[in-house]
Amino acid sequence: MDLLKLIKIMYAIEKESLKRWGRLVTYDRLYSLRHGQVVSQTYNMAEYRERPAKTTWGDYINTTKEDIVHLNLNQECGISQLSRAEIELIKEVYASNKDKTPGQLMDEHHNQDITPEWTDPGTSRIETKYSDLLRILGKTNEQITEFENELKCLKSLR
Repeated sequence: MDLLKLIKIMYAIEKESLKRWGRLVTYDRLYSLRHGQVVSQTYNMAEYRERPAKTTWGDYINTTKEDIVHLNLNQECGISQLSRAEIELIKEVYASNKDKTPGQLMDEHHNQDITPEWTDPGTSRIETKYSDLLRILGKTNEQITEFENELKCLKSLR
């Protein structure tokens, strides 16, 4: 799969998970880049072939020089840590995007009606705060605070 397409689909999974359940699947950091929204750490691992210590996805995502992504799922990849709902969400988001080209997905990320959280970063990048995205997705202040508290608890467990 093309790297850009994979990153856009993964972002869509993360966004839809926040919309439906108010929680994340990958717990990746979200950013606006010139080509649209990305799941930042995953993108960096694939694009720059970085392998930061203790990352789950780093063992399973490999890219070629042509930015074609290969998922290495021959080893135990921890799918058992995904809930049935998360697996179904991944299948659903993939099915709705599998026939789109990377360019079409990028265009959607520049469309404010589809991706209002995208901010043109110029030649840089701008972090998309979870609280801002949750607000765009219609979550209440109480739900946002609950999400942020849960995230703090999870970080402290690491």
